[in-house]
Amino acid sequence: MMKEYIELLDKYYEILSSLDVTFFDKHHPNTKFHEKTGLSGVFLSSLPENYFQAKNKIMIIGSETTGWDILQKQPYLGLKEYINSSVEKHNIFFQKQLSLQKRKAITFHDFTRLVAEKSGKNGIVYSNLFCFSWKRGSPIKNENFHLIKDISKKLLIAQLDFFKPEIIIFANGMSSVKHRREYFPLANCTNTVIYEDEGISKDHLWKFDYDKKYLCYRIQHPSTIRGRVSAEKARQKLISLLPEI
Repeated sequence: MMKEYIELLDKYYEILSSLDVTFFDKHHPNTKFHEKTGLSGVFLSSLPENYFQAKNKIMIIGSETTGWDILQKQPYLGLKEYINSSVEKHNIFFQKQLSLQKRKAITFHDFTRLVAEKSGKNGIVYSNLFCFSWKRGSPIKNENFHLIKDISKKLLIAQLDFFKPEIIIFANGMSSVKHRREYFPLANCTNTVIYEDEGISKDHLWKFDYDKKYLCYRIQHPSTIRGRVSAEKARQKLISLLPEI
């Protein structure tokens, strides 16, 4: 596990080295971080314990995190230490989410728990389309979005190459469709399947192969309000299609 973990951290370091320190150091006088009005810390997926021995390997790709403070009150000690802290934070956060009870209103991690219950938690990788949030939400309108998108795409490609999931679930929502398709062009999507004969709109569930390597499903963001009943039906159908432990 240690060798694989180091490989993952090295990939992250190589990609993030192109950004200046103001993206990472919240204590810098020109920092871009602010918990409520600025960019979040960098969101980096962790390596689940026993991942490579898991029967089913599934990557769930959300949109962006709601704030992500890596340093808290700690000083910035360099990019490598920052990456270690970000990955550790992700691991602690996601394992906690997988252990929680379902909430009254459906949340993103109510969905990830359903996937883990069906297919096994050791093989679940939680990632996001964007590695930064802005003002605790989408970074699309941030002045540095061109950089954020470029770095986010590189991180996702590196994660796919490293984790090699058998299944990818896109759960990003409609506002980021344009950018998701820039990462994952429609031209590389084949063998598409829709479930309209079961009363499920293609806007709520779409199955396809990507790049002849990954079985993919695209759904609405689990916390979406628009078309909630239809979205729930689509999620239930998706869960039924996933492999069992």
